[in-house]
Amino acid sequence: MEKEASYSMSKGIFEMAGRPLRSRREAILLLLYTIRMFDIEEWIAENKTAKVVISINKMNRIFYVLEDKIFSMQFPFSVEMENGKITRIYDTGTGLDINAVLVSMLIGIFEKINTNGFSFDGFFDEIISCADNLPDAGMERIWGIVKFISSYDLGYIRYDYDKKHKKGLLHPLNHLDICLDTAATYKIGLEKSLNYEVFKNILDTTTDCFFLNV
Repeated sequence: MEKEASYSMSKGIFEMAGRPLRSRREAILLLLYTIRMFDIEEWIAENKTAKVVISINKMNRIFYVLEDKIFSMQFPFSVEMENGKITRIYDTGTGLDINAVLVSMLIGIFEKINTNGFSFDGFFDEIISCADNLPDAGMERIWGIVKFISSYDLGYIRYDYDKKHKKGLLHPLNHLDICLDTAATYKIGLEKSLNYEVFKNILDTTTDCFFLNV
């Protein structure tokens, strides 16, 4: 049975989602900041039509729905919902609740990755500090979560309605961008625009397949 929770984007998430994601680190940080947003009861949305949707059935996906693009990643954690809202997020591998304290610490770790002066030793110092602040979690389980979200398959895909970069068949107005890394990404042109429901249906393994006419 499908479960779905929908939230208006906070101003911060709207700004992050509106920028192109260029790396895995940026995608993970957007995901973590979004999870932290779920704990806030009220926020000011930059655009009332922009939303974040968690869809859980055979697929576990998070969708970012904006005016001119929709993109999605695999949601790495388990979710409990009630009345269309998330009540609990947890990691099945470690058994840890992904609460506000843990999310803030994970954000701190991933924000420092790839910054100047951040070393291999510094990476583990951050994890040790996180374990010290969450003694009930323990070093091994925190390391387990960091390792997992650093390496799990994002399953990134984006639909674009791109007037700015339209260039005939080379860069169609409507297209799908597959994969996150620029060295691996590729486009699939579309003859018409997609809405959220159609985009989600393309990715849903419990519904009939879509076909490419080649």
